[in-house]
Amino acid sequence: MIDLEVLRLALSKEEASIKLYKKLLADHPGLKDLLYSLITEEQKHKILIEKKITELTR
Repeated sequence: MIDLEVLRLALSKEEASIKLYKKLLADHPGLKDLLYSLITEEQKHKILIEKKITELTR
């Protein structure tokens, strides 16, 4: 796997995690603080990966 493929795979995993945490948030509002924190972290990771993909595709 080349670097770009690895980053795209990682990006898809981050997006899936965000989606999962949002679904869990809807189903378990009592875990709101924890799930918002996890969503925020995944979004940060997603941004970093997207920036690196942009760098490699210029």
